[in-house]
Amino acid sequence: MLSIIGVLMGVFAFGTYMVPLKKYPNYSSWAFLAVMSVGAIVCSSVIACITGQFNLQPVGVVCGLLWVIGGALCFWAVQAEADLAGTGLRSMSVSILLSFITGVTLFAEHTLLYFSIPAIACMLVGIWIPAGRVKHLWKNWRSLLSGVVFGSYLIPYKLSNLGDMEFLFPFSVGVCVGSVALFAVLTLKRGKRYDMPVVPTLFSFGAGALWMLGTLAIFWAIADDGMFGYAVGYPLLQLNLVVNQLWGVFAFGEYATRTERIKLAVSTVVILSGAVLLTLSKM
Repeated sequence: MLSIIGVLMGVFAFGTYMVPLKKYPNYSSWAFLAVMSVGAIVCSSVIACITGQFNLQPVGVVCGLLWVIGGALCFWAVQAEADLAGTGLRSMSVSILLSFITGVTLFAEHTLLYFSIPAIACMLVGIWIPAGRVKHLWKNWRSLLSGVVFGSYLIPYKLSNLGDMEFLFPFSVGVCVGSVALFAVLTLKRGKRYDMPVVPTLFSFGAGALWMLGTLAIFWAIADDGMFGYAVGYPLLQLNLVVNQLWGVFAFGEYATRTERIKLAVSTVVILSGAVLLTLSKM
């Protein structure tokens, strides 16, 4: 049951925390990353106070820094590849494939392949349906590499045998230190001050707290003694794309034409079909 709660909680959190960046498109994505990381560490500090799990386990800090590298690559890809939607789709596709392969091979997790392989295929196809024609895939190395990072940054945690509460605080420290340091370096290098209006900054802070709760949900979803494990739990968390698209439709008027809505509906059905098959693969 905790695995299912983890998936649902993670899907909502990861599908929602970027909403402030959509709401305030002129707000710097680098400032968002830094402020979000502060919100994340405050949230994890509260959790650590409640559980008494303050520590600086190196594995947690390293995983947090790895996540920042993935985030930086993703934001860089948005700018350099000039393809906001495509960047997220490429990154998500690679992370799904890598986490599934890693779970089945490295962690030797049991899954019924006649369900799980078609499931992964459905999820990948569904993800790409709204994108249309793919161009110059291999030139988009930044978004592809970010997918590699996001699909593997928790491998050290899985190998460490740390408890989720032992890992959560040092992970947030790594994320916060890496994000703030990156923001400071970019600010100095570009020689300009990023505008940080109060309202978007507060929303970004709240987004960080929500993201940290989603991160806690990951641990429940991929737990070794849970229902799904890494091979199935992590790919299921990518259903956050559906939540993100629903925010786009109902809050921001995206996918406004009939053709776009049809593509989105077909995409959602295919992705959810993959999720059902993936769940059945663990039965």
